Amino acid sequence: MCQDGDEQPIIIMSETKSSEVSKKLESGADHAKKALGAATEAGKAVGETVKKHASSVLETGKEHLGAAARDLGEAATAKAAEIGGRARQVAEDYRAKAQDVQGGIEEYVQGNPLKALGIALGVGFVLGVIIRR
Repeated sequence: MCQDGDEQPIIIMSETKSSEVSKKLESGADHAKKALGAATEAGKAVGETVKKHASSVLETGKEHLGAAARDLGEAATAKAAEIGGRARQVAEDYRAKAQDVQGGIEEYVQGNPLKALGIALGVGFVLGVIIRR
């Protein structure tokens, strides 16, 4: 039942469909290449944006670290000044006490010169014995 005339239109239709499929495949391949190129450009843009943002964050971090170092330095200087002030006050208190003791000893020696001389001789003798050992 197949005639030669009937088969040829089928072959022509088949070749037409094959040509359309090839064109669509080429078109799809072109679109895929363009999409890949666009994705590559987008990746580069994202990379540049990330690089710029990272640089900005790094600079901000440096500024904060510098400020923290300055604050710590100022706090250390203030604490050192506070401790120095307290040390000067303690030294002044002990100097005043030593002057009071010295004044009391001078009064005792002037009021009791023989007792003071005896005490001095006794202390000298004890120190001499200790030093000789």
